[in-house]
Amino acid sequence: MNKKELVSALAEHTGATQAAAGDMLNAFVEVITNEMKQGDGSKVVIPGFGQFVAKHRESREMRNPATGKMMMSKAKTSAAFKPAAALKDL
Repeated sequence: MNKKELVSALAEHTGATQAAAGDMLNAFVEVITNEMKQGDGSKVVIPGFGQFVAKHRESREMRNPATGKMMMSKAKTSAAFKPAAALKDL
């Protein structure tokens, strides 16, 4: 399912127009994105569906496979999704 199909499905289920459903979806994505930008430990929990969490990975020493030289990776924070038990059972 792509974004256009998701907007259509939301509009059909809620009785809203496709423009309104698109605005709701964009707002939802923006709220989650802004929360993830807060950094490590930030999370958005949707009971029965799952949670979006920000995970931090420290820099570490690693080997460049092309040259064999040791180098340091960059520290980074990335977003992850943990599905709820009800969603996992599907």
